[in-house]
Amino acid sequence: MEELYDTVYPPKAAVVDKLIYNGTYLFAGVPKIGKSFLMAQLGYHVSMGLPLWNYQVNQGSALYLALEDDFSRIQKRLSRMFGMESTPNFHFTTKSKALNEELEEQLTNFMKEHPNTKLIMIDTLQKVREINGERYNYSNDYDIVMKLKQFSEKHNICMMIVHHTRKLQSEDCFDMISGTNGLLGAANGAFILQKTKRIDNKGILDIAGRDQQDQKIYLEFDREKCL
Repeated sequence: MEELYDTVYPPKAAVVDKLIYNGTYLFAGVPKIGKSFLMAQLGYHVSMGLPLWNYQVNQGSALYLALEDDFSRIQKRLSRMFGMESTPNFHFTTKSKALNEELEEQLTNFMKEHPNTKLIMIDTLQKVREINGERYNYSNDYDIVMKLKQFSEKHNICMMIVHHTRKLQSEDCFDMISGTNGLLGAANGAFILQKTKRIDNKGILDIAGRDQQDQKIYLEFDREKCL
C-alpha cells in the first residue's frame, strides 16, 4: 500500500471539462432521436475549441465515423447546424473496416497523420462489430468495447461509440442500453439521450462515468439549426 499511496498519478485529461475525459464512452438512445446531430455538434466544438453547454472544451482534431450516412447528408446537416464556418480539424468517413478487419490499423494511420486528435466518434457500434461474432454474448460485448478502450488509452484520446437503447423501459436508464451489461462494464462511462416524445424539442442527457460525477443535462433543440 505504501508504494501505491506514494505514487503520483496524473489526472485523466478532459476533452470537455467535467463532462468527457480520455477513454471510451457509449452514447445511446432510440433510433432517430438526434444522436448523430449531437455527435456532429460535439466534434465541431472540439475541433473549434468552442464551449459546449457552458463546459470548457480542449481543442483538438476530431474524427467522425458516420457509418450510417453519406457525405451529401453530412454536408446538409453541418451547413444547417453551423453555416459556412468550417474547420480543417474536423474529419469524416462513411466507411470503415470491422474490428477484426483492420479497423485499428485504419485508426492508427489516422492518428499518425493527425497527432493532435482528441476525439474519435464511431456511429454506430453495430457497423464495426466483428464479423461472425456473437451479437448478444456478455464476453463478446465486453471484448469489443475493451478493444476500443485499449486503443483510446494507448493514444490518450476519447472514443465515443454510438449505440441504441431498447424499447423496454427501466427505472435505471442505463439498463436500457441494447445488448448485455458487458458493454457498459468495459466502457469508461455512458451517455443516454431520452425524450418523452420523439418530436419533442426538449431532451434529457443522463451521464455516468468512472472519472466524473453522475449528471443529468436538460437539452433544448433548435429545429431550424438542429442544435
